[in-house]
Amino acid sequence: MGILASFYDFLPSFGTQPFLVLAAFSVGWWTPFTNALFVIGISGGLAWYFYFYKRKDLLGGFWVAFLVALLGSLIILSIFQDIIRDVVFWLISPKVGIYQLSNVNLIAVLIGGYFALYIMNRINHNKERRD
Repeated sequence: MGILASFYDFLPSFGTQPFLVLAAFSVGWWTPFTNALFVIGISGGLAWYFYFYKRKDLLGGFWVAFLVALLGSLIILSIFQDIIRDVVFWLISPKVGIYQLSNVNLIAVLIGGYFALYIMNRINHNKERRD
C-alpha cells in the first residue's frame, strides 16, 4: 500500500482509523524507515530548491517551508498514491482490460521527445516565432 493509507481506506470510518499509517512491515523491518527517509529527503530537497536556489521569500524560512512541503507531500501521497501508480503503470504498458494496446513505454517516449525538442530549442537560442 505504500507509506500512507489510501484515501478510500480511512474515508468510510474517518474517526476510527488513523490518517497516517506507516508502510506495511511485511517487506522488511527497514521499509518504514526508508519510506520515511524518501519522503523527508524529497520534502527537504524541495524546500531547499524553493528557499535557497530559487531564493523565494517563504513565510518562516527554510524550516517552515520544509514542514509545509512535508505536510503537502503526505496529504497528496495519502490521497492520490493508488491513482498515480495506476496511471504510471498504464503509461508504461498501455492496455484496455486484458488487451495490450502497445509494447511502447509511453513515459520513455514522452521524456525522449520532450528533451529532444528542448535541446533543439536551446540550439536555436530559445527564439520566439514571428507569426
